[in-house]
Amino acid sequence: MQHFQFATKLTYKRKELGVTQEQLAQYVGVSKAAVSKWEKGQSYPDITLLPKLATYFNITIDELLGYEPQMTKERARIVYAELTKKFSQQNFHEVQQEIEALLTEYYACYPFVLQMAQLYLNYYKLADNPTEILQRIDELCQRIIGQCGDLKIVYEAEMLQAYVKLEQGQFEQVLEILGEEARMQYGAEHLIAIALAMRGDLEKAKETLQVSMYQHMLGTISSATNSLQHEIINLSYFDATIQRVEAMMQLFAVQKLNMNAGLIFYLQAASGYVQQQREQQAIEMLEKYCQICLNIKFPIELRGDSYFYLLDNWIAKNIHLGAQAPRDEQSIKRDLLASITKQPIFAGIVQHERLQKMLSKVVKHLQIEEEIL
Repeated sequence: MQHFQFATKLTYKRKELGVTQEQLAQYVGVSKAAVSKWEKGQSYPDITLLPKLATYFNITIDELLGYEPQMTKERARIVYAELTKKFSQQNFHEVQQEIEALLTEYYACYPFVLQMAQLYLNYYKLADNPTEILQRIDELCQRIIGQCGDLKIVYEAEMLQAYVKLEQGQFEQVLEILGEEARMQYGAEHLIAIALAMRGDLEKAKETLQVSMYQHMLGTISSATNSLQHEIINLSYFDATIQRVEAMMQLFAVQKLNMNAGLIFYLQAASGYVQQQREQQAIEMLEKYCQICLNIKFPIELRGDSYFYLLDNWIAKNIHLGAQAPRDEQSIKRDLLASITKQPIFAGIVQHERLQKMLSKVVKHLQIEEEIL
């Protein structure tokens, strides 16, 4: 009962009602000394007395105990950030024990359970047995899907579970979860925005449309990026995709707005060029990747800009982590460089003079030890 605040709560409620320890003892049917020990935290009442005490103060048993089964969004974000830092300072098993203790306490707080599943996914490769952690993520997602009544959270859990299945090589299960056909987009956001404007809520209508544009823009870039790997032999389509995505990223300042989308695109483009044996184009893509790295400011936060000027409020309300990055700063920095230097596909070009100069600048900017090269 270390997380309970029963003694404090009992004392506060008794004084709030203006009753003495003796009066409360008489009502419950115990001695005054027993009530005194409860308020000092020296003992707890028999479990059968809790309903009677809660009724006396007109509160729930959870309120009487000072127990909160649901973690607030603000607290969850703080806990998540603290745990990401611990992954860079402690071994995986130690942090895992802390996560599991929190899950035991907040197992019915489904937004928090989802966050812990996401956290595991971001760091599972550090575990001694990554396969076991993937299985644990799957279990957490399945609990949310089976028990949570919030359709939005359930959908996020299904997407996370599908990603885990991909990591496990279970592609058929991914298709069972998500289906095999692209879903029709009916533009519900447009109707919502029109309805909000008719109601007089113009700011909310504008926010809805900005969020819709933002998500569709990133979705287009993501789909185009993924398509590159499947169009390696179709050079004209491959080149046209790169030209169009770069134009779109420049138009919407994606490198600053959502740098991860730009980083993934340039890595995928460089990988494709290597497979096509077009070395100079691959180096150019990796140079652009490095340029994004040089423009990163820490701590990384997901924010809108002068065009998507209503995005911040939506991010704060709808994204579980808010604006904060999903991993700790040191892990992000290491992976930014390792995405080039540790990838076998880039082994033939990583020592190129032009690329080495850019990588040296990245190392200096990110303040990473030289030996990682």
